[in-house]
Amino acid sequence: MERNPFFALLALLTALFALSLSTLSAQAGAAPATPPPDFVLMNSAPGVDLYRKDYTGGTPDYVLVVDLSKEAGVHLLHGNVMDAGAGAGAYGGNNPTLSRQSLQQFWDPFAAAVPDAFCVINGAFFATDADPAALAFPLKVDGQILSEGYGRDDFPDQKRMLELWSDQARITTLSGEALAASDAPDILAGLSEDANKDSSSLIGRTFAGVDDADGNGSLETVLFISSKTSRAAEAAGVLRSFGADDVIMLDGGDSAQMMCDNQPQVYSGRPIPQAVGITAGKQAAYSMKVLRQTDWAVVVEGKTLDIELTLTNTGSEPWRMGEVALLNQRNDWGAGERLGLPVDVAPGANVTFGWTTPPFEKTGVFISQWQLARGTQIFSDKPILINVIAIPPELEDKKAELESKIREWARQQVDDMEQMIMDWIQAQVRRGLEQVCPFGAALPGVVIAGEVWKARRKKSAIKAETP
Repeated sequence: MERNPFFALLALLTALFALSLSTLSAQAGAAPATPPPDFVLMNSAPGVDLYRKDYTGGTPDYVLVVDLSKEAGVHLLHGNVMDAGAGAGAYGGNNPTLSRQSLQQFWDPFAAAVPDAFCVINGAFFATDADPAALAFPLKVDGQILSEGYGRDDFPDQKRMLELWSDQARITTLSGEALAASDAPDILAGLSEDANKDSSSLIGRTFAGVDDADGNGSLETVLFISSKTSRAAEAAGVLRSFGADDVIMLDGGDSAQMMCDNQPQVYSGRPIPQAVGITAGKQAAYSMKVLRQTDWAVVVEGKTLDIELTLTNTGSEPWRMGEVALLNQRNDWGAGERLGLPVDVAPGANVTFGWTTPPFEKTGVFISQWQLARGTQIFSDKPILINVIAIPPELEDKKAELESKIREWARQQVDDMEQMIMDWIQAQVRRGLEQVCPFGAALPGVVIAGEVWKARRKKSAIKAETP
């Protein structure tokens, strides 16, 4: 029987409103699926990933992603105290001068003392015309305020501090009172992202950011960008594209530098009085990460979809066939409750699961949810979510347009992808209604569909079948 277009539009709108609540609830607090696509993973260790983006005719950007929940660490290093600077600090405490060292001189003892040393990068602003040098803003190490800095009157409303605990971090406004009240054992102070430190110039930049990547309410991820040539807004934007909820500007210019595994990534010959050391966490016997997956695919109602999910074994033990499997927790879409391994998977190797769904019989946003387990013991640290958008046949000619929009929103790392999609679909529905019934443009979506449907029923005895 031929589908009545007005009934289909009404069904679409009501389905979207009903599904939006459950979809948004299921996705609340979800982490960004992947880093920006133009960044390539260069090196990885438990809890730490190093990414690089190359520019034609320019210098690369490097981003460190540090997961404190996996026992990776952020350590505040400094040169030798040469003069205590008692009473000369910004808030009445100490303002010592510290010996300046090359980044190599920071790396060597750090790597010798800590087997899991991963990178060192520059950190605090300092008086570049002196050696030994005083820090501009406070530094707290191992529970002790080593320096209050000298820059009390500099950037009065733009000073920030990166507070560090063993399992979380946060960025807050710096003041004498906030510094004294913080129970964070380690604090590195800097500036807000909009502070005018040659903001529009292409110079060296070091920024840090924090993120609640697993959506549990704790900011367990610390991110760093190191670049030889970047504008301030661009450096902050890169960290936000990785998911950073807040950022802080650290020292830049010729101070910007990074060394990982004893190899310079961003090089500068300038010696510095303070640096940041990054250590890897402890590798779990069984762990995984999603390498790539079908996600936010668009399918026309009544048609099937090919699903693909590729996982990386990031643990120290191999995954054995018959022992490790994907377990479905919600909507298996024809795959069954358990997907076993097709082969054994060695540490560092990948495995791909794939299947074809049954036809999607309704319009809306749908989620399939999975966990990876050894026997009944789940070891994926968060659910694997596969999102699919089913659109009505009436919008089939708009499928490519929606897919393009989704790619754009993914690049922007928007927080409300589901709502953006639903708003887009409703806009297409509204345009279709306006073409038939222009007066509907002034009414809310559901009211439009309802009123137009009632008007049509009065004019016709045709009874539409359920889609």
